[in-house]
Amino acid sequence: MTSAGQLLLARRLIVKIGSALLVDAETGEICGAWLESLVADVVRFLSRGQQVIIVTSGAVALGSSQFNCLGRPLRIEEKQPAAAIGQVRLMLAYEQSLKRHGFAAGQMLLSSEDLGNHHRRLNAWSALQQLHKVGAVPIINENDTTATAEIGFGDNDQLAARVAQMVKADVLVLLSNVDGLFTEDPHNNPLASLVTEVRCITPEIEAMAGHSHARYSSGGMVTKLMAAKITMDAGCGMVIARGNRPYPLAAIENGAPSTSFVPLAKGRGACDTYANCAP
Repeated sequence: MTSAGQLLLARRLIVKIGSALLVDAETGEICGAWLESLVADVVRFLSRGQQVIIVTSGAVALGSSQFNCLGRPLRIEEKQPAAAIGQVRLMLAYEQSLKRHGFAAGQMLLSSEDLGNHHRRLNAWSALQQLHKVGAVPIINENDTTATAEIGFGDNDQLAARVAQMVKADVLVLLSNVDGLFTEDPHNNPLASLVTEVRCITPEIEAMAGHSHARYSSGGMVTKLMAAKITMDAGCGMVIARGNRPYPLAAIENGAPSTSFVPLAKGRGACDTYANCAP
C-alpha cells in the first residue's frame, strides 16, 4: 500500500515531529509558519473523522537558549531544566495554533516507565480517550525533566511507536529531514535510491540506516527502523517522509516521495474505539 493510501484509510494516526523540524537551528525559536501548516493538515484529518495524536520533540531545544553551553551538547543536569522551560513554550505554540481552528491542545508527558507499567498505561489510555471526547488534540512528549539515559526512550521515534502500539493506531507518520529510507545515507552518497516500500525489517534493510546529522535531533534512520519494528509487530503501518516543507501531511497524500512500511498481517481484531481496545 502506498503512503498516501495509508493516511487516507487510517482511522487513528500518530504523527511524530522532531526538534529539527520545529526549532530553527540558528535562532532557537519555533518555526511558526511551518507549525501552522502542520496544524492545518491535522485539522483536515480531524474534519474527515480521523483521530490524530501528535508526538512532538522540541522542549530541550527551545529551552537550551537559557544556557550558555558554548556550542557543546547540554549535560543531563542542564537538559532537565531546559526541558522544563522549553515545554512551556512548545505547548503554547501548539495551543495557540490549534485554538485558531477551534481545537484545544492536551499535553501528556510520558516516560518509558509509564508505558511499561500496566496500571500507568491504562491511565494514559483513559486520558487519551477523554481528550478526544472533549475535542482536544493529544500532544505527547517524553517527560525529559525526569528522564535519564538509563530510563529514557532516548528519542521520540520509539516513544511514538510505543504510543502507536498502545492505542492500536493504523499508521505512524515519522516526519524527517529526508524523503524516507535510502539504500545508503543520501548525505554521503547522492546516488542512493529511495526505498518506497518495506514489508519486513531484514539485516539488509537495517544496513541502510544512518544516524541523524541535524543539530537538534537525537534520532536518525536507525531509531526509525527500531520504531518500524515495534509498529509492524503490532500490525500498524508506518510512513517516513520529508517534513521540512509546508503542509507535510498533504504532501504525502499528494504523492510526495516517502517510504511506506506495511505489516504483513494486522494481527489484531477490529478496533473502532478506544473503549474496544483496552491495552
